[in-house]
Amino acid sequence: MLTFEKLVEGFRELGVAKGDTLLVHSSYKSFGEVDGGPETVVRALEAALGTDKNGTLIMPTFNFDFNQGKPWDVRKTRSKMGALTEIVRMDPRAKRVFHPFYSFAILGKHAEMLGSLRYKSAYERNSVFGKLRDLDGKIMVIGLSYNDSMTFFHHIEQMEGVDYRFLKQFTGEVTDENGNTYTDTFEMLVRDIDKGVMTMVDPMGALMEQAGVIKSAKIGEADVKLMKANEVYEFTAREMRRDPFLLYYVKKDE
Repeated sequence: MLTFEKLVEGFRELGVAKGDTLLVHSSYKSFGEVDGGPETVVRALEAALGTDKNGTLIMPTFNFDFNQGKPWDVRKTRSKMGALTEIVRMDPRAKRVFHPFYSFAILGKHAEMLGSLRYKSAYERNSVFGKLRDLDGKIMVIGLSYNDSMTFFHHIEQMEGVDYRFLKQFTGEVTDENGNTYTDTFEMLVRDIDKGVMTMVDPMGALMEQAGVIKSAKIGEADVKLMKANEVYEFTAREMRRDPFLLYYVKKDE
C-alpha cells in the first residue's frame, strides 16, 4: 500500500522541490491502493511543494458542460478531471480560476494571484498556462497519456498561431464567487473538424522523453512524469515548425 511518506519521497526523487509551482494532471486510480485515499495524495503533493510557505499546487478543474449550453458556477460546478482535482476544488483554502471550461483550483503561495485572473480565451498569454511559464513552473502527469493530459500543448499552438485550429466563442450563463449570475462569452482554440483534424500529441511527448525534457518514475503502480513548462514550450515550438504532425493528424474520409 502506498503511504503518505512514500508519496512525498517519490515526488521529491522525481524532481519536485519546495517552492515549485506545479500543475498536475492525474489519474488517482493509477497509483493502486493508497493509504487514506485521494486526500493522502493531495497532502503529499502539498508537502513536497511546501504550499504552507512558497510552493503552489495547481489542479485542472475543467468541465465542458458550458460548451453544451449548461450554466457554470465557480463555487459549485464540479471538476471532471478526477478525484484529486475535486479534493483541491472543495478545499476552503483553494482559489478557483474563473473560466467555465478551463478553470483551475489552486493552493499555496500563488493561489490568490492566479485565482484572481480574468481572461476570456482559454489558452491566451494571460491564462494560467501563460503564467505557469512566467513562474518557471513545472507540469506533472500521473498515470495518463499525453493525449489525455497535456492541454499545455494547446497553449503553445495558440501562441504559435497554428493553421489547423481556430478560436471559437461560447456564450452562456455563469455565476461568480459572490453569487452574481450573468451571461458572458468565452473562447477556446478548437480543432478544424471540417478538415478532419484530430488531436494526437503522444508523438511530441515521446520525442521530449527521448530528448530528456521529461523525467519519469514509478510511484506505486503509476507512471509519473515531470517537466518544466518553459522547456516544453521551447522544445515543442521548435519541433512543431519542423513537423506539425507531432501534435495532430488528419482523419481520412472512409
